Amino acid sequence: MGQLRILFFASARQAAGRPEATVPCEESGIGEAVFWERLIADFPALASLRGSVRLARNCEYLAAGERFSPQDEAALIPPVSGG
Repeated sequence: MGQLRILFFASARQAAGRPEATVPCEESGIGEAVFWERLIADFPALASLRGSVRLARNCEYLAAGERFSPQDEAALIPPVSGG
C-alpha cells in the first residue's frame, strides 16, 4: 500500500492545521468516498468542508467516478471569491 500526498489550500489548510498530509492508498486506487473517509479520520475538522471543496488530482479537478492512485497528488480547493 502506498501513500497519497494531499495539499490543503485556504480554509482547508486552516481546518487541517497544516499545508499537506498523506493518507494510505492501495495500488488499485481509492475513490472519492474512501478518500474522504480516510482524510476525515485524521482531520475531523475537514468534515464541515466536504460539501464545498473541490478535489483535484495532479493539478486538474477530479471528475465523477475517477480514482486516486498512490502516484497522484491530491488537493482540496475551497471556493474562491474575489474582485
